[in-house]
Amino acid sequence: MSGSDAIPRTGQPIGSPVDPTPAPRPGPVTLQGRYGRIEKLRPEHAADLWKVFAGSDEAWTYISTDGPFTTFEEFAPFIAMRAAADDPYAYAIVDAVGDAVGYFTLLRIAPQMRVIEVGHVLYSPALQRTPLGTEAQYLLARYIFETLGYRRYEWKCNSFNAPSRRAALRYGFKYEGTFRNYIIAKGRNRDDAWFSITDGEWPARKASFERWLAPENFDNNGRQKISLAVLNGSESEVAQITQIGRPVGDPVDTTPARRPEPVILKGRFGTVARLNPARDAKALWAAVGSQQRVWIYISSAGPFADEAAFTAWLVDRRTRDDPYFFTVLDQNGTALGLLALMAIRPEMRAVEIGSIVYGPTLQRTPLATETQYLLARYALETLGYRRYEWKCDALNAASRRAALRFGFTFEAIFRQHMITKGHTRDTAWFSITDSEWPARRANFERWLAPDNFDGEGVQKVSLAALNA
Repeated sequence: MSGSDAIPRTGQPIGSPVDPTPAPRPGPVTLQGRYGRIEKLRPEHAADLWKVFAGSDEAWTYISTDGPFTTFEEFAPFIAMRAAADDPYAYAIVDAVGDAVGYFTLLRIAPQMRVIEVGHVLYSPALQRTPLGTEAQYLLARYIFETLGYRRYEWKCNSFNAPSRRAALRYGFKYEGTFRNYIIAKGRNRDDAWFSITDGEWPARKASFERWLAPENFDNNGRQKISLAVLNGSESEVAQITQIGRPVGDPVDTTPARRPEPVILKGRFGTVARLNPARDAKALWAAVGSQQRVWIYISSAGPFADEAAFTAWLVDRRTRDDPYFFTVLDQNGTALGLLALMAIRPEMRAVEIGSIVYGPTLQRTPLATETQYLLARYALETLGYRRYEWKCDALNAASRRAALRFGFTFEAIFRQHMITKGHTRDTAWFSITDSEWPARRANFERWLAPDNFDGEGVQKVSLAALNA
């Protein structure tokens, strides 16, 4: 995990300060190596690429949205579309005689966070298991870290894609976790395996690449003397990943989920309603706006200088569809807290619960838990989402405990995932899937039932125990 400091007044740990200067976006560079080069993908590359990909349908099995293609007339417009896009930003891999033999892209480009992903990695049979295939990854990673100045370099793939998982480890990416029900790809469920290299790790990865690529690492027949996996210390991990055939996820309903709506969700202890600044601003200022401690781990808001600044922020939040904010109201209709549905991906039927700001009078109350139950039930049952996410600063121990108590499953920690308020942030990810929800719902309802509390309002059985 990244280094951390502590807030002097409260002692809450936060990530170390980092340079918040955004990284440049990728550009149309040519990166020359010993075995070939990388250059900006152009429509003219389509002819070369079709020669090496025609008939190789299995190359497209794990590409989430494209291929396979049956004719050049279908393939050429796809390459032209990729060549014109800014994100994903595509590069051709060109061999020593000048023929394009593969391509890959930089995507999900986040200059402000200095995070970027390499993806859509399509290596033709002519490129697979060659020094150029490895050199291309080295050239692109060096460009990302040393020329553009990114802090986090990601690799993501279908969790069933054993060759891609082995490649990521071989190249020196660190496995972080697998995200269940993450996307719907070609009508099927896809769990995603995520890997990363951070800027602090790059010098050692660079040295391994360069040692492997050196001429003296190959005998007279072109066979390697030492493997890149050995140099990166990932040989045992690579060996453990095996696969028979090319498995894919189960078919799923591809109907998009509904976006959140201005509903009122009533419970026994209170209500969750669409944020209404005219109704809620004054009470929310008293409950949370003036409480500096509750804003430490909110990545892009607070604490606020005064009530006017806080109210202006609420008004702005009310205009947005993502994040979509709700207010927590007690039985008297007094606003005690805020939270939002966000990172809304209806086509993948995935949504996050976040920006949770509970005032001191709401924390550790039955209403605080009931709020989570009401919104989870709304997202998973009414709106039809398959994946319900919880993300937090990895240093936020209270939020991580809450996620587990509410029945979320821990999935991974993303190293150097964000820059928030001038500090680095590692992010802990949790989720509940639609198949898990019936059991989680039963546990919420058992915990919230009147007979689970004694005459003093003390719980008899904890929700953490029910979800254990």
